[in-house]
Amino acid sequence: MKTNALLILLIVLVSCEGNKEHDSDASNEPIADNSELIEIYENDQGDRQTDNINWMEVNRRDSLRRERVFELLDSNKVRTSKDYQHAAMVFQHGGDSSAYAMAVKLMEKSIELDSTANKWLLAAATDRYLLSIGEPQIYGTQYQKMGDKPWKLGEIDTTQVTDAERIEFGVETLAQQREKVKRMNNR
Repeated sequence: MKTNALLILLIVLVSCEGNKEHDSDASNEPIADNSELIEIYENDQGDRQTDNINWMEVNRRDSLRRERVFELLDSNKVRTSKDYQHAAMVFQHGGDSSAYAMAVKLMEKSIELDSTANKWLLAAATDRYLLSIGEPQIYGTQYQKMGDKPWKLGEIDTTQVTDAERIEFGVETLAQQREKVKRMNNR
């Protein structure tokens, strides 16, 4: 009886190993970054790198980009660390707490897939999310300017993250942030 059970187990294991050859994800070939998502990301960034930005038009295009990224996520076409990072940036520009929360989740997945991924976007999305729900940011990535008033660092809880952690996430130290505000207001 034990021999039959062991034989059946061996056959099952061998057949499972054989099926891996037909699974494209199990091959040793790296998965390519999604080219459509790269284009979406580049368009997102391009909209923000021009003079005299028409924010109503950019917001409209941002909304369309988020819709398309949702479709790509639903169809499992977001697969690599870079894909998740590009998708996170699109949601970082979403304008509300649910979009920022999505950016945080996507960046966490990006870093899970590649521990060497740039963590700055996770810090920025976390800060935007916290500010959007009425809580202080913790990293110090968000600066604010209201009308003719000078630039300031958005409300920050300086007890939650150390400067060493900020540096690890590609964020300036608190002292560097204060200096940055001074430079922004001296332009």
